[in-house]
Amino acid sequence: DTAIPIGHGEEMMTPTLEGRVLQALNPGSGDKILEVGTGTGFLAACFARLAASVTSIDIHEDLLERARVNLEDTGIDDVSLLNMDATQELPDEKFDIVAVSGSVREFDPRFVEVLAPGGRLFVVVGKAPAMDARLVTKIDDKEWESESLFETTLKPLTDARQQPEFLF
Repeated sequence: DTAIPIGHGEEMMTPTLEGRVLQALNPGSGDKILEVGTGTGFLAACFARLAASVTSIDIHEDLLERARVNLEDTGIDDVSLLNMDATQELPDEKFDIVAVSGSVREFDPRFVEVLAPGGRLFVVVGKAPAMDARLVTKIDDKEWESESLFETTLKPLTDARQQPEFLF
């Protein structure tokens, strides 16, 4: 149960954490899913086997290409892969599920805005060493509720504008 490096300083989520994401979101055969942070495509492949459609976005084009090959190698050809910086933009559509595979320092309500009413969001919020894994459910266009699931640590989403922290 180890986070595997995949390039650009990124890592796959551990299998335990990926399992907890799937369990918390409980995707069904009719769900339309947005994954933020494609990585190798593993979580997108899991979602594709369980849901109606999957859109996965990543800031790194080479990771998207590797994910495309990985998905094709496993016979999954119905995942839409998009090169986007989630800190700047998200697809202009509504989803039943949004899974953010990198942490955010502060909760970003834009992830809730792309949810359809009744939709579910998994996101890890905070700063190491203790971050909060949350399940957010959108009640209607103006109201949502957030439930803390567990504490974890997860590398942050890559932000094209973010400058590295000063280390000494």
